Amino acid sequence: MAKTSLMFFKEDCMGCHACEVACKQEHSLGVGPRLVQVLENSSDFIPIFCHHCANAPCRDACPTEAIYKDENGIVLINNDECIGCQACVESCPFGAMQFDEKTEFAIKCDLCVDKLKKGERTACSKACPTQCIFVGDTRQLSERVIQERA
Repeated sequence: MAKTSLMFFKEDCMGCHACEVACKQEHSLGVGPRLVQVLENSSDFIPIFCHHCANAPCRDACPTEAIYKDENGIVLINNDECIGCQACVESCPFGAMQFDEKTEFAIKCDLCVDKLKKGERTACSKACPTQCIFVGDTRQLSERVIQERA
């Protein structure tokens, strides 16, 4: 089974926040939650995304097992099971798990899983003007990026 990953090249990120805006639009998010966050560290910009961890601490922290991995390794949340306790938010070492006060559910990057299933690009990668965000099959993605970056 193929594993899906997100890769980005921070040296190419110019801090425009287009990925943040595209993600908010894609997921109809209002003020507050940001599933992609572009942070500035001295002269670098660092996009923060969910890492879709192999051993996801958010999944382990969830008392209702609302957080699960799909067949491609994408960590997702079943809102029918989420009780809004925020244990997952506290357990995420990357700050990628968010809590939406409006819906009272935990939310996070889902790698635009519905778009991927249709063969489309994620909102963040499509919006990036420097094309420094890549999403796809981990092995193929690694090979492609290495070739393009060589």
